[in-house]
Amino acid sequence: MDAQSARPEDHDHYARLRAAQAESVLGNIALTLASNIFVAVTTTGIIWSSTEDASILSWLALVISLSAARFMVLERIMRLGLHQTRPDAVLKFLTVAALVSGISWMPLPLLFAASDGDYIVFVMAGTATGAIIQSLSYWRSAIAFGAPVMGATLVSMLMESSTVSNYLLALNVALLTLMLFRASVLSERAFVRSQNVAMRTTQLAQSLAVANTEINKSSHRLEHLANTDVLTGLANRAVFNRRMEALFYEGGRERREIALLLIDLDKFKTINDTRGHHAGDTVLKAAATRLAALCASGDLPIRLGGDEFAVILSGRNAAARADDLARRFIDAAAEPVSFGGTEIPIGASIGIACAPDHAADEDELYACADLALYCAKIEGRRRLKLFDGGLKGQLDYQRAIDRDLGAALAQGGLDVHFQPQVDMACGRVTGFEALVRWWHPDIGAISPPDIVSAATKLQLSERLTAYVAECACRFIRTLDRAGHADAVVSINMSPSEFDLYSPALMLGELARRHGINPNRIEVEITEEAILDPQKVETAFFELRRAGFRLAVDDFGMGHSSLAHLISLKIDRLKVDRHFVTGISASAHNQALVAALVSVSRSLDMELVVEGVETAADAETLRMLGCRIGQGWLYGKAMPEAEVLTWLNRHHSRVKAVA
Repeated sequence: MDAQSARPEDHDHYARLRAAQAESVLGNIALTLASNIFVAVTTTGIIWSSTEDASILSWLALVISLSAARFMVLERIMRLGLHQTRPDAVLKFLTVAALVSGISWMPLPLLFAASDGDYIVFVMAGTATGAIIQSLSYWRSAIAFGAPVMGATLVSMLMESSTVSNYLLALNVALLTLMLFRASVLSERAFVRSQNVAMRTTQLAQSLAVANTEINKSSHRLEHLANTDVLTGLANRAVFNRRMEALFYEGGRERREIALLLIDLDKFKTINDTRGHHAGDTVLKAAATRLAALCASGDLPIRLGGDEFAVILSGRNAAARADDLARRFIDAAAEPVSFGGTEIPIGASIGIACAPDHAADEDELYACADLALYCAKIEGRRRLKLFDGGLKGQLDYQRAIDRDLGAALAQGGLDVHFQPQVDMACGRVTGFEALVRWWHPDIGAISPPDIVSAATKLQLSERLTAYVAECACRFIRTLDRAGHADAVVSINMSPSEFDLYSPALMLGELARRHGINPNRIEVEITEEAILDPQKVETAFFELRRAGFRLAVDDFGMGHSSLAHLISLKIDRLKVDRHFVTGISASAHNQALVAALVSVSRSLDMELVVEGVETAADAETLRMLGCRIGQGWLYGKAMPEAEVLTWLNRHHSRVKAVA
């Protein structure tokens, strides 16, 4: 099989194979030419000594001239690298040159066999064999030289004598020639196979090297992505976790000083809601750039997620350095961020905790810093708060809530109380609001906001809402049996829950199971939820379609637009107690509530006022047009068992007044 038949479809592979053949032939040809000249000279000397025929000298001159010319051309080919760039042309030249050289040896047996025939046969066979052995990679050049030489030798043998022995000798020479030629073809095939294997091995090695390089690059890219926050370029939470673990555990038992800053951007959600997420991203990147610029070498600034950042400091004076960094960042963060030709005011609140003073492990350190941050935010924002002993009780309080809330939900450890809503004109009870209560066996009463906050953090919001809704459904059945089949029960729900599950499906299943008309259940959300109507629109639509009522709680405290209220088709507005308490003595609040009454009537929505505590406030609210009131004047939030007793007393009082 020659190179042509062995050629792969890949042209580059074929070209490299041809180049290898040309290089192999060229590598051996200098020795072949030198051997030919040596044999020609010694043969000429022997023949000249016996015949003194001058023609042998002419033959020698021809052989030497051709060999010298071949050598010079081949040296130029090597110098120019033509065997690499034009291997096919070089191989063709080598074949033609070998043929011409072989023809130049033909006169030797034809003209001088009579003087020493046996010697000449030996010389010719040896010369042809040597040429073939030196051209194992390309049979054409070997046979191009050997065919004329051996052909002339056979002709001279047959011309010399017609004896049987001479014919047999000629036959042996012919067989030798055929074997040599066959060996030349087979050797080229073996050369081609070995080169194919070698080149494929090289290609495989190169491919593996390239693949390994790409894998390393991809690995580095993936590692970078895995460790970097894409938006800000800071380290991410995975790096935070590893660094904290390393600082606490890889240092053995040494007391390494560690300081942790937790940072929240003030009112970032409002920026996102009012300016859009692109503006929010611009603010986050600006804050990250400012934070990184203030950090010293060895400090680790991190974006934990959302608008929450952190910095880990360790080593000598970590606490003092953390305090200095926090103060400088609060000043830097106060600079507005330019966006779309306007300035966006921002700020930052920071909590700091240190180890080993405040914590013995990374989880406790984070909890301490988080509590300090929480205190900084509730104290007015744009503040720095360092964790101290006074916050330890709050931390224990939060830990107890986080630890036991799941079990309390599973075991029925939470209570749901119901506060009545009353028609202030006639005293008729129109409904109740379901309010969650929890008496913890170790720390006492847990405030409802803390319960809701812990449920959100622990991803128990759906379970908590379902728990309250289940109690509300049972309460409605109790009201039905007591003859109050028109009372509505309200449950509170956070708009953040709408992204986690379908409230309509969950409440619908409960209503069907208890055999309750969905119109008896009202879902209350805070006013800030309707700042982003797209977020709640789907959930509101599904709740309305399922038959549930919708209410906006704490109305008047946020920045609702009338367009949003209209598009969401709210059933009731609940006025925040801030406007109600002491309204009988506040002309300002009276004007505000009067405006809210006008808005509710224009939008065909019922108005409920919360926090009604005195008869004077109730009368003022009634005169302003408010119909439904809720507050301690009428009744506190009560367990279900107490509600029926309260209802009987309330109805008795109403009848007595009437």
